[in-house]
Amino acid sequence: MAMTAEAMANAIISRINKSTDASDANNKFYAALCEYVEGNAVVTYAWSAVDPEATPDPMVEIITNLKTAGSLSPSGASDCSSALAKFSSDLNDNAKTWEVVWPTGFALPPAYVIPTINITASKADNQQDAMVSVCKEIIAGIKKATDTVPGSHATYSGAATFVSIE
Repeated sequence: MAMTAEAMANAIISRINKSTDASDANNKFYAALCEYVEGNAVVTYAWSAVDPEATPDPMVEIITNLKTAGSLSPSGASDCSSALAKFSSDLNDNAKTWEVVWPTGFALPPAYVIPTINITASKADNQQDAMVSVCKEIIAGIKKATDTVPGSHATYSGAATFVSIE
C-alpha cells in the first residue's frame, strides 16, 4: 500500500483532535505520522548479486518498509514562519533516523531516508485541507533513501540500489 496525503492527514487529525496542549499535539502528530509511514510506505530497491560461480541471484527486487524513530516538541516560535521552519527542521532530523527494514535472508548495512521536508503555510480555510497540504509536503520530502547498499542474500553477494519510496 502506498502513502496518500489524504489518508495520512486523516490519521493525524484523528489523533491531534484529542490533544490537551501543544506538546501533546506534537507528540500525537508525530506518533500518528510514524504509525502511518510504518504501515503504508513501500520502499523498493533493485537487487543485483551473483554467487561464487557467477550465477545471478533470481531475486532482483527488494520491496520493504520503514522503521521510524524520534519525537517532536513545540517550536516555541512566536511567528508562523519561524514555527514552520523549526517544524520542517525537526521533521527532517527525525526522518534521517527512519531506517529501511531489510527482509529476512538479506545481510545489508543500515539504509536511511534522506529527507528534504519543507513545510510551508497553507492557504486552506479548514483543518482537513491544511493537513492534506502538510502531508503532501511530508510525502514529497521522504521520497529518497540511501542510494546503494552492498550486501549478501544467501550465497549471493551484490548490492541493493534505491528505486523509490511510495
